[in-house]
Amino acid sequence: MMEAPTLSAKQIDDVVSRLIDDSPDQVHVIQHVSTGRYGCFCFQGIHGLACFSHELDAMRFGERIELNGLDILELPFDEAREVAKGRPFPVVSLMLLDRIESPVIHFIR
Repeated sequence: MMEAPTLSAKQIDDVVSRLIDDSPDQVHVIQHVSTGRYGCFCFQGIHGLACFSHELDAMRFGERIELNGLDILELPFDEAREVAKGRPFPVVSLMLLDRIESPVIHFIR
């Protein structure tokens, strides 16, 4: 049986840096104003805070939810990650849904 390769701390940092560099500077998230809850999405069993590079895509996603009182917030990517971290389990990621059939998943725990 082959052992899985181990990565050095520098290699892990390089991978994380590439993931962050590929992320948009600003993202749009959906928030239900009266409850303060955020729009989330589940892809292949992975739950995440839904975010979008473009406001129009966030608006379309909000229309699918069919819930009154939604607001679209533009946040820096790092702040959106913090919002995702503040969500209860089962949310484990910030999920960029520019291509909803193939989201970019940024794990936060």
